[in-house]
Amino acid sequence: MEMRKCPNGHFYDASVNASCPYCNGGVDADKTMPLGAVSEDEGKTLPLGAQPAPKKDDDEDGKTVAIIRKDMGIDPVVGWIVCTEGEEKGKDFRIHTDNNFIGRSEKMDICIKGDETISRENHAVLSFDSVEKVFYFSPGDGRSIVRVNGKSVFQTVQLNAYDVITVGKTEFSFVPFCGEKFSWN
Repeated sequence: MEMRKCPNGHFYDASVNASCPYCNGGVDADKTMPLGAVSEDEGKTLPLGAQPAPKKDDDEDGKTVAIIRKDMGIDPVVGWIVCTEGEEKGKDFRIHTDNNFIGRSEKMDICIKGDETISRENHAVLSFDSVEKVFYFSPGDGRSIVRVNGKSVFQTVQLNAYDVITVGKTEFSFVPFCGEKFSWN
């Protein structure tokens, strides 16, 4: 084994690779593999620095999806929240079945930019129960208190049409689409 360090700080076995496999776009180069890892698809032991071929996954790379999306093939809108106060004033955000996580991060279902009083991830959760046909709002892991119609929310509460939701310094008006009169089948 002839270990070398590339200019970017990666260690690799020069007896196996002529140059750094990480810098040269090796498959899954950002993932750590144990020495002598066994390739699941071929059952062979891989040399140091080699990576197994990525798995093909028909279920969107193993992401969890809502039941209604699995049944319909899409995740249809069930309602909206419309920003009435704050940096996103005038913007609407779609609500889908099950849990919709609210935060500043692009990874959130409902991404609220510009309000530094909202946590990046999971500040609050807005949910639609497609079986009961009811909307719920819950606090998440955010530091500031969330409110519905001006009242503090410390546990899950049921939402009604046009309730005012406050997250950080941002206010939203809740507009349901699904409920007693309509629901996606």
